[in-house]
Amino acid sequence: MTMLLSQKYEIFPTQEQKEMLERWLQYCRQTYNSALLDKQRKYKENKQSYTRSDMQKQQAIDKKRYPFLKEVPSQPLQEVFLRLKKAYDGFFRGDANYPKMKKYKEYNSLTFTQFGCKPNGKHRYAMSFADNGKLYNKRLGEIDILLHRSIEGTIKQFIIKRQSKRWYAIFSVERQAVPSSFVMEHAIGIDVGLNKYAVLSNEMSVENPRFLRQKEKQLKKAQRNLSKKKKGSANYNQQVERIRNLHEKVANQRKDFLHKLSYYLTQMYSVICMGNLDIRNMVRNRKVSKSISDVGWGAFRNMLSYKCEKVGGLLVKVDPAYTSQDCSGCGNRVKKSLSIRTHICAKCGTVLDRDHNASLNILRKGLEQLCVRAAED
Repeated sequence: MTMLLSQKYEIFPTQEQKEMLERWLQYCRQTYNSALLDKQRKYKENKQSYTRSDMQKQQAIDKKRYPFLKEVPSQPLQEVFLRLKKAYDGFFRGDANYPKMKKYKEYNSLTFTQFGCKPNGKHRYAMSFADNGKLYNKRLGEIDILLHRSIEGTIKQFIIKRQSKRWYAIFSVERQAVPSSFVMEHAIGIDVGLNKYAVLSNEMSVENPRFLRQKEKQLKKAQRNLSKKKKGSANYNQQVERIRNLHEKVANQRKDFLHKLSYYLTQMYSVICMGNLDIRNMVRNRKVSKSISDVGWGAFRNMLSYKCEKVGGLLVKVDPAYTSQDCSGCGNRVKKSLSIRTHICAKCGTVLDRDHNASLNILRKGLEQLCVRAAED
């Protein structure tokens, strides 16, 4: 059994290389927007479907009409249509909003579906490693890369990503998954929240770092300063960069925290049970939407999922309904508002922290799911 993992490394293109990469991103973004408009027009006029194959045929015509498109490697240009297809698929499934035109800041990556040397061993794909370990492209030349860890597995896909003023290389690597060998005794239930980030069924708790809240005053001050500057001026652009750096700092702090916590949990426990929260609906509540976005529950759940798979563990997602209300001791439902942080059961006398009670219920539900699954197999 194999699995796909992403490994991210910082790269250091020269100024000339950055300008070329920026142009490639612009051409890909324009291709995306053009294909979206064509798809909308075709359906509006003739109720016809404009497929990925149709887009590729149109691109071949466009390359003859607009020679500058030939500057971009063919793989990133063709992958644009796959992105558009996925955007429509997500919309029809109800997972995303209707696809829209991409702005400059919304198209930040180039995807190469192949990397390295061709099977004959003599010719290279569009992106590969040079003999000295640097990234290599025929038009870009060699690009410095910080390989802070080895690439484990077969490279199936390669992405160059622009993130603020930095550039990154992301390798999608296929490797053998560790066979599942979980032990029920090494199971844990996790209840995530806003008061405390996570409370485990063994009573361990993790404080909520609130990275965005810590930077909120700085962000508000920076936004006020921006509003006083003339749009498009040098001072305006410098202030925009300061705000962007603050947001990037918050994102990096959050990501670092989530990676460390998810790594610790997957190393300590072979079975992790977690509530399958509907985060998209939860953030519609304006009172808590900023706090929910700050904690990054979705990213945390994804990290736990692939890290469990990587080490042979298992993440069990359970229905979170009534896990805070039901008594973990006797199952009696004790209704309480969100402000009440202590669970008190009049039936069996159980007194627990509300989140600890929920984590015990999540653990019970998760183990029940595993038993049912085992019986079916």
